[in-house]
Amino acid sequence: MMELAKALESSGKIFIWVLRPPIGFDVNEEFRIEEWLPDGFEERMRESNRGLLIRRWAPQLEILSHNSTCAFLSHCGWNSVLESLRQGVPIIGWPLAAEQFFNSKLLEEMEVCVEVARANSCEVGHEQIASVIELVMGGTEKGEKIRRKVCAVKEMIEDAVNDGESYKGSSVKAMDGFFDFCRRKIE
Repeated sequence: MMELAKALESSGKIFIWVLRPPIGFDVNEEFRIEEWLPDGFEERMRESNRGLLIRRWAPQLEILSHNSTCAFLSHCGWNSVLESLRQGVPIIGWPLAAEQFFNSKLLEEMEVCVEVARANSCEVGHEQIASVIELVMGGTEKGEKIRRKVCAVKEMIEDAVNDGESYKGSSVKAMDGFFDFCRRKIE
């Protein structure tokens, strides 16, 4: 958390950060801001109007769907991946467990994600995190390519859930077929 806070501050980017206690701490205990974040970080972000720190929970889909959201630092759980891709938001991956590692690699292969670190046991410095933030959110050629790719994926997702001809609406058609099958089995 300390290194991420330093990276966010040094990046100069505007951000929303949903704070949760680090792994190994009780999610219901009081936040130890002075222990988990740099001295004065929260106040500096509030005063500069560059960072919004939210404790424990935020409406993720609502944030991702806002047109000013430029990137999403995610653990790469499948629900978060789908929500981000559906909104056309590039992902900065930081997988922590289970299928998240596979998802992050898949997203990198699709060129819609840049992985900043793997798991919580790895050493990652704020310089490394800040460079990935700049790569994805800055005007870099790779960042532009990522944004184009994620927009193309967003369009494919939209086509899959919309009714229409040929492959368009394929998800709707598949669900309709599944429901028809279930109805026949019940009858």
